[in-house]
Amino acid sequence: MKLPSPSPRNAGFSLVELMTVIGIMILLAGILIASLPGIQTRVNRNQVEAFIAEIESGLSKYQIDHGIYPQNPGGGGDRDTSGIEGASVLYKHLSGDWDENGTADIQENEDSDEKVYVAKLSYKENENSKNPRSDVIGGEFMVIDTYGNPIRYLAEPPNIKPEERTTINPTYDLWSIVDADPGVEEDQAKHITNWQSN
Repeated sequence: MKLPSPSPRNAGFSLVELMTVIGIMILLAGILIASLPGIQTRVNRNQVEAFIAEIESGLSKYQIDHGIYPQNPGGGGDRDTSGIEGASVLYKHLSGDWDENGTADIQENEDSDEKVYVAKLSYKENENSKNPRSDVIGGEFMVIDTYGNPIRYLAEPPNIKPEERTTINPTYDLWSIVDADPGVEEDQAKHITNWQSN
């Protein structure tokens, strides 16, 4: 028995079917586009969290070698200003660029006792990077986050009485303001820190 062949009229999609498929595709594209800013924010926050963990690891290695964390006691200014000054302290102590010329000193002098505690942190290594880890801000080399803000760092000598400390941790405070305003107290919940989980 021979089956009837389909007529040319039944072989394609109808206009209604095509419009339905196109409408669904437009709806899905709209949902995807609307969610992209949230996805990018989460990606940036994850990069900052990973970078802070890398800095913490470098600080631990530095402390093992030197018996103390790099010191950046609050200079009488507010906590955020002292933390920004700490971004310069982090750069100098963790990048190996003690003479602050943009390159790690051990690359220039193999006999140097200096050590790089966080890889790819020197300015020259980040100069043309898509996601730089350091930059020159106000004439100072500083460690920066994905948002281009200085990573805040504050450490005081270990012999300070707890009630006289400006740090939250007994060792050091390390934080990123991400895309928040450091002066707005409500925005501080957005910060990525080493003293609370976000």
